[in-house]
Amino acid sequence: MNGRSVPPRAAAPGRGATMLAAFVLLAPALLALGACTRKPPQFVPPGADSSAAVGADSFAVLVGRALELWDTQDGANAAPATARLLLDDLRRHPDQRPGDRARTFVDSCGFSAEVAGSVDLAAVSVFSRSDPGGESWPFLFWRDGNAVNFQAIEGNGMRLLDLALRPREAGAPADMPQQAAAIYGRTGPRGQQPVVIAWRRPVDGKRWTLAQTLGPDSLGGVGTAEFVGQAGGGTGLEARTYRTTAGFDECPTCPHIHRTLRFDWGPDGFHKTSEEVAASPYYTFVQFIAALSVNDREMAQRLVSDSSLLDAAGQSEWGKAKGLWRLAPGTDESAEEMIFFRGAREAYKVRFASRDGRWIITDLHPTQRSVE
Repeated sequence: MNGRSVPPRAAAPGRGATMLAAFVLLAPALLALGACTRKPPQFVPPGADSSAAVGADSFAVLVGRALELWDTQDGANAAPATARLLLDDLRRHPDQRPGDRARTFVDSCGFSAEVAGSVDLAAVSVFSRSDPGGESWPFLFWRDGNAVNFQAIEGNGMRLLDLALRPREAGAPADMPQQAAAIYGRTGPRGQQPVVIAWRRPVDGKRWTLAQTLGPDSLGGVGTAEFVGQAGGGTGLEARTYRTTAGFDECPTCPHIHRTLRFDWGPDGFHKTSEEVAASPYYTFVQFIAALSVNDREMAQRLVSDSSLLDAAGQSEWGKAKGLWRLAPGTDESAEEMIFFRGAREAYKVRFASRDGRWIITDLHPTQRSVE
């Protein structure tokens, strides 16, 4: 599970980033304190011991300094300071899951972060409240017995979407390294591209090391990815993505050829096990044009209801490169009737029908080009 928190901007205490250097000295006092509150805090209730005010106020100062660094766009210093504050808060709450506690801490203190996590492991990607779409800094937090540790990880500048810890298989060697993986989203000109980054940590190790990266080339381009359960209690990966099609002008919101890629997550990482293309009228048309362009009449014949349609397409020289094809605006990829434009002048109306789980072309003819 994951979450994104972007609290409203709040006034920070006065300047003085040097207070961050005092954090290590104040850590023992911080361990006894509770989480922040997004409301103006009443650190000392009536009748409380005055010594409590010092520790609580010190904690507030450190949080304020970190927030101030974010406000001044000094993320390189604000990110590790925020992570260190969160680390100590997790150490004060050993009975709570790292992901759950991280969300509470981030929200109550006014920080901005994306959080994803399992029982003993959490990924937290912090970013500036004033620039939620800009740079980000991800960290891993995990429990190892009674200890809580953290480290910076790969994935800077990308959106954190999910995190998974690979389940230990029955009968696996006791010294088999742990594996964790996160799904990120990288913003591109045509939409979000999923990226999966995996790490490995020896059972007695203190750090996670990079083990594998699956980028757009491996996951198929623009789209989504998610962790999925598998038979026997394992975890796999599934991506539904698309790439732009040669010879076609496809806008980000236009129909595309979507592929579903599936991966097993084994002891040596992710391995692709299958790739399926989603059937659609648009996919059939793309296949038809591709077959005509290489003069593969046998393939083209399988995509039409009648061979006369091949002659009609030939008369209009559909197999020749005479400009990019594109769908009329607002056309759904599963529509049974589509208007395709080619180049600057041509337009064709094409009808489709579903047969045996696939789509075929049942009619095609030139038509008037509508105003785009």
